[in-house]
Order: sequence, then structure tokens, then C-alpha cells
Amino acid sequence: MAKIKRLSLDVRFDGKPVQDVSLIGYLFYCNGLFLQRQFVKENRLEFNLADVGPVTGRPPGGFDSKELRVFIAPATDKKVQQVTTIEELENYKPYEAILNADLQGNINILPIPESISIFWPFCNCRVMGKVSKWFHFGSEWTDRAVCRARVHICEIDAIRYWIYRIPDNIIAKIPDAILHPEEIIKHPIPIPDPPPFAKRAMSAAGDNDETIFKSKSAEQQKMEAAASLPEISLDIRQHLASGNLNLIRETIVNNYSLFHPWFCLWPWWWPYFYRCSERKVVYTDANGRFDTNISYLCFGDKPDIYIWIEYLINGVWTTVYHPPIPCYTYWDYACGTNINIHITDPRVPGDCCCNCPIPGELVWIRSIGSTSVSHINQFNLLQPPPGQAVNYNRIGLTDASAIYDGFFTTTVGDYKRPFGGALGFYMGFGSDLPSAGIYHYRWRYRKVADADLTAVAGSWETLNNVEMKAYDFTFIDSNGDEQIGHDSIKLGPFTVGANNDLYIIPPSTPAMAPFNRAETDPQWYERTHNTHTISANSAELKNGSMNGGDGLYEFKLEMFDQAGNQLFNLPKTLFKVPDYNDADTSVNAPNEYLYGATVSTADAFKMLVRIDNSQCQSQIFTVNVNGLPASSDCCGFVKYKPVGVEADLELTFLATHPNDFSVFKFDVSKGTCGPVSNADATGMVIDSASGYTLSAGIYSKHFTPQQLLDTCYNNGAGKAAFAETLSVIAMATDGTYRQTGKDAPYRVAAFALEP
Repeated sequence: MAKIKRLSLDVRFDGKPVQDVSLIGYLFYCNGLFLQRQFVKENRLEFNLADVGPVTGRPPGGFDSKELRVFIAPATDKKVQQVTTIEELENYKPYEAILNADLQGNINILPIPESISIFWPFCNCRVMGKVSKWFHFGSEWTDRAVCRARVHICEIDAIRYWIYRIPDNIIAKIPDAILHPEEIIKHPIPIPDPPPFAKRAMSAAGDNDETIFKSKSAEQQKMEAAASLPEISLDIRQHLASGNLNLIRETIVNNYSLFHPWFCLWPWWWPYFYRCSERKVVYTDANGRFDTNISYLCFGDKPDIYIWIEYLINGVWTTVYHPPIPCYTYWDYACGTNINIHITDPRVPGDCCCNCPIPGELVWIRSIGSTSVSHINQFNLLQPPPGQAVNYNRIGLTDASAIYDGFFTTTVGDYKRPFGGALGFYMGFGSDLPSAGIYHYRWRYRKVADADLTAVAGSWETLNNVEMKAYDFTFIDSNGDEQIGHDSIKLGPFTVGANNDLYIIPPSTPAMAPFNRAETDPQWYERTHNTHTISANSAELKNGSMNGGDGLYEFKLEMFDQAGNQLFNLPKTLFKVPDYNDADTSVNAPNEYLYGATVSTADAFKMLVRIDNSQCQSQIFTVNVNGLPASSDCCGFVKYKPVGVEADLELTFLATHPNDFSVFKFDVSKGTCGPVSNADATGMVIDSASGYTLSAGIYSKHFTPQQLLDTCYNNGAGKAAFAETLSVIAMATDGTYRQTGKDAPYRVAAFALEP
């Protein structure tokens, strides 16, 4: 076939659309390389191939029509003009036209089928709602707005458009799962505990909190899942049982909403039966509200809306709400009605007033990560762990919980965990800052004690990581639409005057001095009254020229004027810390947090922080019989009557941490009987626990055969198999997450008792 340099196509419809639709055509090379886009004008689509640049791997010149792929899509949504890949174009339900040549060599295409064009008309829909989270203060639960959350508004694509793209082997599995759902119900997805607001409401009605928050058993989940499945009519059953894959596909399309409960039970189906097209990304305001218009495909009348949410955590946009699509889609969403979303992620704060400033000149030292500085103990306090007897000093430790705590639990006022990993220091600044008088800040630190709290005289070091503060703004794009852009500003480090490693106090908005950003409505991602000011890798802290290692560190915040001169004798009331019982409320920093404090002045803020980045160790040992290992091999058989007399049995395991900042959980299970409760143990590795004696890192406990065998004892003739599991995990937190990378490997061992 001759090479073509111009492609002119007549564009027609099989059936006239219900409304006029502007069209755009896309030309791709056969390997998916984007070549050109053109609008359809007066029913003609023309591509000038002479304007197409060279394609890697093919000779220059015209193209063979067999090398080309042509797509036609609606141009109602202006964003389609930015598409450069076939994958992106799929969001607009394109028609791929087949290029045919007649006897005279003219290239033509068939009319656009009605089964495609029915999807093309776009409608507008107003999507609005609120994002909030329940917080517990004292004895009350409060529903607080979540501001500056990034809300992704998506539309679920109509299944009829792509049902025939689902592989046959997937379609073939649907009838058996729907007609015989027992296998699905045997393995339901976990049902979460009731959220805090449910607890509050039920408690008010007199229900028992313990009952309300009790996790549902597997049997309960099965029964509830079975009860939630709707009835299926006889004709639907017959269609599903027909074995005709095309009929099964049509049955799924025609009864799509009926089948959501089944799809919700089986997560691996979701990518096949639910496809999202993102229509808009918006931010919640100071009241947690979002309100916007989206365009959606009019086919099917009302849009099916799905929402997922991100929040800026430690400077990174992090997904905090992304529930299963089939279970949390607003099917046939009534445009303009409220969508209220409650998120539960513990990292999301509830101090919503977005960029509303704190008045005056003040410096609020708020947290390390998500841990309030007021929950970091500043005093010597000797106290043993709960249920154990060995005291240890709680200075520099926190009582805060962390994500991934697992079986490790904390209690308010029980300062027992150190810090480790990457630390982020969060602060708030008054709206009158920066001023010529208070303009810069600097974080310094020194080591004051080793891991065993032996005093050392460490030298002062500075924290000098590059700190950028990100912001977004609005702008009008080339299509005349309002869009959101983003940028960032360097806060430091700078050398100003005679001092190094200084950072600029950020003003309330990027539009204010000293940054004076000129974009439209620039707003900080992180509000000035709760902003990331410096980061520190705690494993790289120094003690002079040496690695500081684990121990007690003093961190100091110093203030400087615009010329870089360090400030002293500042009003004590300048420095604030969070209220112990409400981290969203400030109080004057007490003297233990102040450097050089007098009756009314202080030179700087300070705090003591215990650092620990050590690794946990664990091991399960062979059962001892009368003080000796049961056998020399690894097969696990243990004779409890080696010479005809019942022996003393001893279980032993290793659980250690160089500085004792670790907890362990040792469990023993018997056959299918369940836990052997008198053999289980948990505690901090600092001391004996649960009847096990600690010596040189090894825990041991003695048992009679009957104590372990119990119902399997059978008057001294019984036998049973046992499983031992051991978890030894680090207690350290970066302020938000427990440092799981310092955990010991999870251990499993087994043994069998026989006479």
C-alpha cells in the first residue's frame, strides 16, 4: 500500500446523539506513540502526517495506514486536549476507528456505533460534603473538622462500556460465587470495630463500652455477611447458571447494583468490576467542607461518586482514607447533597482553622512528629514496668502511643518509650512574626548522658538540614479553567551575620514579607501555627566528632533578629508548649523547658529527649528435660518420662535489647486446643515476667507434664503437640510510628510431649 502523508476521514454516527457533541481525534503509531490530535470540523477529521516528527525504528516519509491507530473522543471536557497516551484517553470512552482502504485507495472509517456514542454527552454535577474526625477529650468525644485535606473525587465508570474487556476466566467464576457464596462467606474481609462516635452514642444510651468495642468473631462476620446478601430471582439464577459467558456478562450489567454485596466480600474482584475516573481534586476549607462542580458522562443519569482523601503528614501527602470501592461508592449520587466522611487515621490532627493565625509574637513548640512535647518527661523518675519489679529512669521518655504499636500499650503518665529514627520538630509562630526583632530560629543539641544515663559533657551541635516550606496557589490554565499549582520556599539554613544554620520564621501566608509570593491566593500546605521546622536523623546525632549513639540529648531552640544576632533575656511568655490534656491549646512553657530562666525571662527553649536506635534479639530454645536439652536434633520430640518418672520440663527463650527498651510476647498453643495460658508470657525485657525468670537475657519457667498437657494428660499416658511463638519488638517511636525496623525476627518453634 502506498505511503500516505495526509489522512482525511469522514466522521458519522450510527445513531444521532441525544445532544450535539464536539469531537477530537487522536492519531497514534501502532506501538502507542502519540503522533497528533485534531478537532473534528464539519464531520471531517484530518491529520497532516507531514507535520509528524520522525518515529524511532522506522524510515522517514509517509505512513502506511496499517501502522496507524485512530481514536475519536468527546471534546466537551477541555482536559482531553492534554491527553498524550491511549491509557489516558480511556477515561473519555473513545471510539477506535479501523482504517479501511477502498479499491481506489481512499481511506475511510465506519460510523461511530451508538453503543459508544451514548456515553459521550457530559453533564455537570455539584459534589459537596465535609471531612471530619472524632477526637476524645477527657470523657467526651468531639467531632472536629479536618481542614486542608486533599479530596479526590472520582466517578465509577459505567460497567457496560468495558464489561467485554473483563477476561472470560473471571466472568466464569462469578456464577458459582453468587449462586453458592459459602466460600466467600468463609473468608470475609475484616469488619472494623465501631468508630469512636458509635461508642459515644451507645454509651449515652447505657450500653457497655467493652461490649461495643469487642471485635466480631469470624462466625458473627459469616452470619452477618450471609444475612446481608439479597435474594436473587429465578430468572437471574438461570442466566448465571447457563454457562453462556455473553449472557452472564449481560446479567451482571443489568443487575450490577444487586451484585455489589458479593463484590464487596471478595476484594480481588474489585479491579475487574470497578474502574474510577478522577474528575476533580479539591481541598477542604477551615470547616472541613468541600464544594465543587464536576463533569460526568450523562449515560446512566446520575453519577456514581467515590472519594478518597490525602493529608499532608510530615511533609508528605499521605493517603488517610481509601475504603473499598464497591462498599463506599455513592451510587446514583444526588447532585448537591452532602457527603459526610469520617476519617480515623491517628496521624490527622483536629486543630482545624486552616491558615487562621495565632495573634501576636509567640513561639509554640508543639511536637516531635505527632507526639506533644508536653508528653516528654523532663525529670528523673524511677519506676518499674507494670507487673514487673525492676526500676528504670523515665527521664526523656514519652507516654505517647504510636502507629504499629501492636501488643505494646502505653498509659497516659507512664513515660516508658524512647525516640528513634527520623524526628520532625513541629512549631507554631504568632502572626506578628517574623519581625525585625525576632526573625530567625536555630535548633541545636548536645548529648548529656550515655544510654545507661552516665553523664557526659557533649559539645553543642546544630541541626542544619535544608528545610523547604511548600505552598499551593490557584491559576487559570490555557483552557480558561481554574487550576491548583504548587511551589516551595527555602526557610534555611542560612548564614546571617556571624551565625550559621539560621532559619526564617515563616509568615502567615507566602504572600507576606519576606517571601512576597505573587501567585493568586498562595497558602501553606502546613499552617504557620503548626509547621515542620527541622528534621533530625537520631541515628546520626553527634557527640563532638564522634557518633553520639543512644542516650539522653538536650535540644535547644534559639532565636535571632533579622541581622542574625542571637537574642537573650526574652520574655518567658514568648515560649509556649501544648496543654498536657489538650494538644490544641497552648500554655506558657514551664521552667524545665526553658534555658537560662529567671523570674520573667529566658534565653531559649530546651527539652531532654532519650534516643534509642538499638536492635532487639530473640530466640526460642529446645525444651529442657531435667535441666538438659530434650534431644540433640531439631525434630522436637520430648519424652517427659525418660526413665519412667515424670521429669521437670523447662521452656526457655531469649528476649533482649541493649538498653532494655523492648517488650516481648511469648505464646504457647497446644494442638487445636488453643493457648496454654500458664505458659504464655509478656513484659518488658528489663525483668522477669509472667512466672518466667530472667537471667542473662534468657527467660525460663519450669512445668510438670500435667501443667502443659492439661486435658491431654490422660493419667500420665497422654501426648500432645505444641507451638511456641515469640515476638520481641522495639519500643522507640519517631513521634508517629513505632520503629518496627528494630524488631527481632518473629520466631516459631514446635515440640511434642510423649511419655
